[in-house]
Amino acid sequence: MVVRSFALVAGSMMFAAPAQASASSPSAGLCPAAVRAIDASAAKTLAQGSPGMLVQVAKDGKVLFTGTYGLANVEHQAPVTSGTVFKLASITKQFTAAAILLLEEDRTLKLGDPLSRYVPELPQAEKVTLYQLLVQSSGLPDYSEDPSGAKSKSVAKTPEEMLAWIGKLTPSFLFEPGTKWGYSNSNYVLLGLVAERVSGRPLPTLMRERLFAPAGLTSTAFDDPADVVPHRAQGYRRSKAGPGNFLNADWISPTIPGPAGGLRSTGYDLVRWNHALFGGRILKPGSLKRMIAAGVLSDGRTTKFGMPEDWQKGLNSDYGMGFFIKPTRSGARIGHSGDIDGFSTWAAHYPSSGVTIVHMINSESATMDTDAIEAAVFSAPNNRLCLA
Repeated sequence: MVVRSFALVAGSMMFAAPAQASASSPSAGLCPAAVRAIDASAAKTLAQGSPGMLVQVAKDGKVLFTGTYGLANVEHQAPVTSGTVFKLASITKQFTAAAILLLEEDRTLKLGDPLSRYVPELPQAEKVTLYQLLVQSSGLPDYSEDPSGAKSKSVAKTPEEMLAWIGKLTPSFLFEPGTKWGYSNSNYVLLGLVAERVSGRPLPTLMRERLFAPAGLTSTAFDDPADVVPHRAQGYRRSKAGPGNFLNADWISPTIPGPAGGLRSTGYDLVRWNHALFGGRILKPGSLKRMIAAGVLSDGRTTKFGMPEDWQKGLNSDYGMGFFIKPTRSGARIGHSGDIDGFSTWAAHYPSSGVTIVHMINSESATMDTDAIEAAVFSAPNNRLCLA
């Protein structure tokens, strides 16, 4: 395994000398060209306005490369390490989807059920199915785009209070359920509430017992400001004072994103999660197949063709259940990104090669060039994994 590490110097955007890369065997890591390309991408991202960044590449659950760059905490000059804990933001959605699919395996719900069977308080719930929530075709508006929410995002809310918020959004539907695709965090907050009511357990408990433990996750949990979390990264935004200057990101209570984006984790845990999920240790084969299949609209088209035109062209992806599914020269890419105050994340799995790539920064002011990272990893002839 190659471990690559850089550090920032006294808050400036100048790099210190890189740590010596090491490999346990000649074939244990990525090829030098891939490492150089990842390092170059990291330099650009940090220069844009991120204190720190982590990149991890694994094959069949074995980590081949860990790149740690910059600072996890600017005030304490604490560097990003392989154990740094980041907020996952919307990568959380795949965990919520997996919980729902497990409950379907338990025969305690069906994906075709109307939401009203579990959440009758929501006025428009009769028109929406659990499946439509999972594949983002419900038409429900996104509470995170409600301007009034910015005034109270630091205040903790119960699932029932989130439900009440979603129920008051207008219009009730942005489109007729099942006819289009529209990304909405409301869908996954409601799915989290369904999971709690069906299982009779709080969602954090359900996930810990049914997802985190079987996958061997040791640093993944719903974030809580009261927790003392070793190696927790601080989130930032770029300051207008000049390059290398940062401000702490606005505080958002983890209960606001909740089942749609409230988890925290590490690169290692995301590698373990993908290895367990795609290795059949979480869901039955049929459930996993449904999870990573393109969602289908009521007229038979896949979700890609129900997306707004700019999403269709920009993403070239379908949406499954908590995953975007995109064809690439290296096979299908099944993954998701996440953005929340102070953090951006991305994790993808390539089933044809068994490769997982994790990419995380502790800033809301920089762009992660995930395509460049993917191209670096698969830069060998015929778009195969570029091994040393």
